[in-house]
Amino acid sequence: MPATDAPLAKWMFLHLLHGFSQSGYAMAGANELLGELDKLHPQQRKARVLFGTGLLRQALLLNPLDAGLRGLVGQLGGMSPQSPAYAAWLKASAAVLDGQPQVPANEAFGRAWDLPADPDAVLAACRESTAPGDVFACLMRLWEMGVWEQTAAGIAQFLASPAAPAGAGVLAHAAHAAGDAVLRDELLAKALPCPLVTLLRARMVEAAADLSTARALYMEALDAEPALLFLVRHLAQMGRPEAPASVLEARRIGVGFYTWNKLQVTLDTLASLLASDIGGAHVALINNGSTAFSRDEFEAGVRAVAAGRQVELIQLPINIGAPAARNWLWHLDSMRDRDLFAFLDDDVLLPRTWLRNYVQDMDEMPGTVVVGPQGVNPGTLPTVQYVARFFEKTGKHLIRFTNNAPLVMDFGQYGQRRPCLSVMGCCHLLDKAACARLGVPDFDLRFSPSQVDDLEHDIQVWKAGGRVVYDGRVRVVHRQDAGRAAPLSEASWGHVWGNHYKMERKFTEQELASVDKATRAADVADLVDAYEAVAAQLPPAARSYVGLCVRTLQAAAAENAL
Repeated sequence: MPATDAPLAKWMFLHLLHGFSQSGYAMAGANELLGELDKLHPQQRKARVLFGTGLLRQALLLNPLDAGLRGLVGQLGGMSPQSPAYAAWLKASAAVLDGQPQVPANEAFGRAWDLPADPDAVLAACRESTAPGDVFACLMRLWEMGVWEQTAAGIAQFLASPAAPAGAGVLAHAAHAAGDAVLRDELLAKALPCPLVTLLRARMVEAAADLSTARALYMEALDAEPALLFLVRHLAQMGRPEAPASVLEARRIGVGFYTWNKLQVTLDTLASLLASDIGGAHVALINNGSTAFSRDEFEAGVRAVAAGRQVELIQLPINIGAPAARNWLWHLDSMRDRDLFAFLDDDVLLPRTWLRNYVQDMDEMPGTVVVGPQGVNPGTLPTVQYVARFFEKTGKHLIRFTNNAPLVMDFGQYGQRRPCLSVMGCCHLLDKAACARLGVPDFDLRFSPSQVDDLEHDIQVWKAGGRVVYDGRVRVVHRQDAGRAAPLSEASWGHVWGNHYKMERKFTEQELASVDKATRAADVADLVDAYEAVAAQLPPAARSYVGLCVRTLQAAAAENAL
């Protein structure tokens, strides 16, 4: 038997990155892992069956109306038995859906995503559909679009369906994300007991600061479905004291951002910044050659929002681009003696404790040079826009990144912190002193006017020997809403790929491989620490499942086989 099962380690790493693996990924992973098992060493075969069947079971939780996947999970139960709680849910789901019109899930989701990007059109299709699978697919499309009014209307119709108990547990998480406690509780009351229902109840009581009950419920969810791997980090990080305001004392911190032609949006960002806990941080703002309003208008707006607080305002005659504006802020005389520096985009809304959490991360995770947030889309139903990223593939003049948001639906899977290759640049904190000590270069002017300059800078941090950390506790609303309401033009995509092409030629194949190895090894080491902190408390089945994943990933990282 080989020391490391590389395909198994690959799918484990992807599953941890996704938080929840959607049906397509799960099916692809299971197809690779469970095919030709008779050719494998018995120990390797056992490991693949244990992980692969769990991957499929977890995927069915997300799409419980998928009859094909439900049948496959049932068939594979003989190879790797489900927990009693999961088996009971599977049986109850089959009973609820028996006799209901069945449609292949891939066709239902294909039809839903082929609809125009218009919430009213998707809601109309939802109301016209007779098959529960089509209705559920339309509801998931509405959830992805982040519009609660139409999603709630569709859910209200779905609740009257005989199939509602099967899908209500999933949709209750949407209502929770939208802050609609009444509909959330109605969905929970209708839902069949399942790991997703237990997970949501755990999230609810954790938000109410009942940590002991939350911990017990998270353990119950893992006992019912051990493939909920993100809960290992969550359990390990639960109960950490919130970063106190004193963490900012005696810190010389700068905060800077720049804008072009966004007056009100920029003023909203400034107001959000000044309303958050930033201690004595110095704030600087560049008007990057805006033409949509006058300098006087901009200055008056800034002064009105600042209401007497100091904001250093720089008015430039032309747009010098994002990298140059970042460097200008970085090298301001007022920022030269700063220990830490935070860059913001001009279109973000910040949680109150963002800076305190970031500084806490740097204090608790040695070697951290950059910390960034969970980016969320604006809207009445917040969805995930950007989380931790890694290299998906590298080679000679080749860089491909993992998805910025593997799953936009929020089940709490991205609320933890972890080392990673790169974080979202809309609100990230840099250790200025560490950058100088390590020789991290400035933001590259070749990426003007914007795009990939922050991504490339994170790679430079790792190359220089520093680390980047994602903190999912910090949820920053990024109003640009890239990829949903603001699709790029052909010219804009050309610009993005042009800058990506430049970035690919800045690093050798060996440098990229070295950075990739370092980032994955750091992430796995963090997972190992989390597992060791909670292993004794885990239910036996979860301890076996998670332990297999941890050992496999640890061996793969040591052998550079991830």
